[in-house]
Amino acid sequence: GKPVVLVLANGGALAIDNLVDGPAAIVEVFNPAVMGPRALAAQLFGDENRWGKLPVTMYPHEFINQKNMTDYDMALSPGRTYKYYDSTPGAALFSFGHGLSLTEFKLTCSDEAADTSTKVTCQVANVGEMDGDEVVLVYHKVSDEIREAADHPIPLKQLIDFERVGPVAKGAKAFQSFAFTYDDFELVNANGDKVLYDGEHTLVFSRGHGEEVELTYVVGH
Repeated sequence: GKPVVLVLANGGALAIDNLVDGPAAIVEVFNPAVMGPRALAAQLFGDENRWGKLPVTMYPHEFINQKNMTDYDMALSPGRTYKYYDSTPGAALFSFGHGLSLTEFKLTCSDEAADTSTKVTCQVANVGEMDGDEVVLVYHKVSDEIREAADHPIPLKQLIDFERVGPVAKGAKAFQSFAFTYDDFELVNANGDKVLYDGEHTLVFSRGHGEEVELTYVVGH
């Protein structure tokens, strides 16, 4: 009747479809080195609450039948990495950036936009029962119109910033500001050059799971 935690120590992402439903929690430690076990113990027993976010996409086992493992075309369906892999909810076993905490957070963001720049302030509220850190991830994505007009693959989204916020005491709030110019919305074209496309560009603020905050800006109109 005791909860079981599955700890994965490995060099890269694994297909663990048949292990997901059993344990109460899964912790990916990759190669934890000498001090990793001590840090892990502090986390598991609640002495610390500073969890990370997945730096990779964990694909389902079926992925090896969908794409040849020697084919490194990132954009060709079903795609590789969070930038191009199928974004349908549940497609990935665990998505890039996923990561939970021993407490609960709520994210809200607002912006102060200028002609070619914006400053975004995010509020991270600890609505759970334990102090802890949270990581705010910022992605950039473009409209379907930009995607259709381009003559090269465009990522579904692309990480352009992130910040760890905290520790935030239970019941408290912390604030994190991000500053962007429209140059941060540039994409790499077929010639390897950075290009800023006219149209709608969206910043997506995420905790790696749960609700996201989207702020959209129009370039060139």
